Amino acid sequence: MKVCFPTENPAGLDSIVFGHFGSAPAFILVDTETMVFEGIENGDIGHSHGSCQPQKALGGREVDGIVVGGIGLGALKKLQAQGVRVYRAVEGTVKE
Repeated sequence: MKVCFPTENPAGLDSIVFGHFGSAPAFILVDTETMVFEGIENGDIGHSHGSCQPQKALGGREVDGIVVGGIGLGALKKLQAQGVRVYRAVEGTVKE
C-alpha cells in the first residue's frame, strides 16, 4: 500500500506529520510493504482557500491512502472519488 503523509519538509521517516493536507510544504510517500519512501514538494501549495487540487499537490503520483491531521472537504471528496482512503493522523513522525 502506498501511503502519503503531509510534512513540514521531506526529511524521510523522521519527518513530523503536518496538521493540514493542502498547506503542507511537502509530502512523504511510503510503500508500507517495503518501507521505501520518497519525499516530494507540494505542487499546489499556492492554491486559494477551498480549491486544493490533490493530484497537483502530489505531482500526479498515485497513492492508496493519506494520513493527515486535517483536510478540507473539497480535497477530501476529490481523493475519495479517486478511491484514496483518508486516515486521521496523531501527533508524531511518519515512522510512528
